[in-house]
Amino acid sequence: MNKQGKGKIEWTDYTWNPIKGECPVGCWYCYARKMYKRFQWDTEINSRLDDSDYIQKLQDKKIPDGSKVFVCSTIELFHPLIEKKWRDDIFSIIETNPKITFQILTKMPQYITREMPDNVWLGISITEKRDFGKRLPGLYKAKARVKFISFEPLLAKNMDAFRYQGWLGGKVNWIVLGRLTGHGKKQDPSLQMIQNMTAYARSENIPIFLKHNLKDIWPGELIQEWPE
Repeated sequence: MNKQGKGKIEWTDYTWNPIKGECPVGCWYCYARKMYKRFQWDTEINSRLDDSDYIQKLQDKKIPDGSKVFVCSTIELFHPLIEKKWRDDIFSIIETNPKITFQILTKMPQYITREMPDNVWLGISITEKRDFGKRLPGLYKAKARVKFISFEPLLAKNMDAFRYQGWLGGKVNWIVLGRLTGHGKKQDPSLQMIQNMTAYARSENIPIFLKHNLKDIWPGELIQEWPE
């Protein structure tokens, strides 16, 4: 597990990647794919939980109770290429650590077949308008105590209007907003778009978290709220 700090993923305390390999989803903006290419890492998908040495290191690492752990931050956990046994192994560890919150973010909620343990926050990624119809139904159907949406990267040209009013109230417990980084500012969301989304979250009593990469767009202190 990698501890997060300044300049990393600020809505979690640790990232945990028990499954290694290049993510098969193939998003053009994926930072992990760039890392695999840059460092020429092995792209073959495999589970580290089959390695007894890795398991021992995992057991030796003391994660404080109350910590938040982002699971599979570099690969799609529910992709069909991920073996069921690997997921079972991951959820077995999650269930034996009930005092730690595990955050799972997916682009493929339609493949979720299990009920999430109470210490899981289940989220979907939405970057453009067409993602709503593809991913929201799967999130609604999934059984999880906390459900959230990560609008990151929020792509300006593909999210030019705030068209989902009324879709989320009572069904989503948290919203995260962030911009695309590493590609200049041409894809930046407008301040008006962020204000509209924030106002909507307020109207539905949904906690909202503005990532630090929005500080050059958002005036004043960033809103960084958490689900109950």
